[in-house]
Amino acid sequence: MNNGVYTVRNEKILVVDDDPAIRRLIWKSLQSTGLLVYQSDTIEKTIDIMQRVDFQLFLLDVSLEHENDGYHLAQLIREHQPLTPIIFVSGKKSEQDIISGLESGGDVYLSKPFAPNVLRAQVISTLNRTEQLLTLREHREEARLTEGIFSFDRHQYQFSKNGEVVNMTSKEIMMILFFMENPQQVFSKEQIYANVWNDGEIDKNLITVYINYLRNKIEDDPKKPKYLQTVWGIGYLFNPEGKEAETKAFDSEK
Repeated sequence: MNNGVYTVRNEKILVVDDDPAIRRLIWKSLQSTGLLVYQSDTIEKTIDIMQRVDFQLFLLDVSLEHENDGYHLAQLIREHQPLTPIIFVSGKKSEQDIISGLESGGDVYLSKPFAPNVLRAQVISTLNRTEQLLTLREHREEARLTEGIFSFDRHQYQFSKNGEVVNMTSKEIMMILFFMENPQQVFSKEQIYANVWNDGEIDKNLITVYINYLRNKIEDDPKKPKYLQTVWGIGYLFNPEGKEAETKAFDSEK
């Protein structure tokens, strides 16, 4: 943010501190951001609120009812919300205190007294970074196509079986991607050629050759294929579960 101008947010954060004056100061520091600031002063109240509200960030003091309650609370939060950021705001300033805070699950450790503008900037930057990481994770999940024991990474163009990358040529990759995107569907040789080669007159023998290439790489027993099945008289079907195809045969075809 530039020149002290902050984008209005709507995330929910929970401030846990046994000092009402500190809680109020934090609330005032964040008021201009639009963040929804909830407050608590004990572990018990915090757990109760967490069961009713989904928070995007926690601000914790180290010392609550007991000396190191904040560390314990951070560990409890991490068990249920491993990706939600935690910022410690504490009067404890020793190197060991900071290390304990970070090791218990904290992402940032700020010491009291704190400058309200610094706290606000740290909260916003932490929320922004978390949002970026979650977006990146979602994109990665979208890029990974999974069918049965097989997966395809669209970013790296890698095909895997049981988590092990299967080395393939570029044309084999395009062919298995076509099948991965269309599981349990029967395709004729003409349809496969049109979708994978897309370059004019069909060569049915080429399809047969590449089907054999793929079977040699993905089947447990290429001579008894259960994943890349022949549907006699029609074409081929990719069955990632390895079950017998239900489609009936019309003719016989090698």
